[in-house]
Amino acid sequence: MSHVFATRRHPRASLGALAALDFGLQVRIESCPAQRTLFASEEELPVRELTSELADLVSGLRVRSFALRHELEQLTSALVLNVDSGFWALAHRAALDLAALLGSTRTHCLADPARCLRAAQAARHVADLCRQEVR
Repeated sequence: MSHVFATRRHPRASLGALAALDFGLQVRIESCPAQRTLFASEEELPVRELTSELADLVSGLRVRSFALRHELEQLTSALVLNVDSGFWALAHRAALDLAALLGSTRTHCLADPARCLRAAQAARHVADLCRQEVR
């Protein structure tokens, strides 16, 4: 008895499917501003503004991976929530993780490299400001 094994060819992605990847996925950022004004101070305003701008940069990225988009959403939401709550050590860690993920996204060409670089630099700047708040 002989066995015949046939391999199935994987279809190549059509031009239309590849073009659809350029539309990317939208980012959803959830924030709970219930006690934002209670703990806010004038010193924290620049960090909050930069975090808001960073969230806008990340939400404008067109990412070509659902899993990566989910990670970006989670990290950005964690960063915004921790900055709003005044948890500077956790915000610092989230900003560093976000910068690393954006750098990896840029390296693997899963989104616009220029925007990824700009967002990663902004995340590193937010991390530095959060580290200064911890001290």
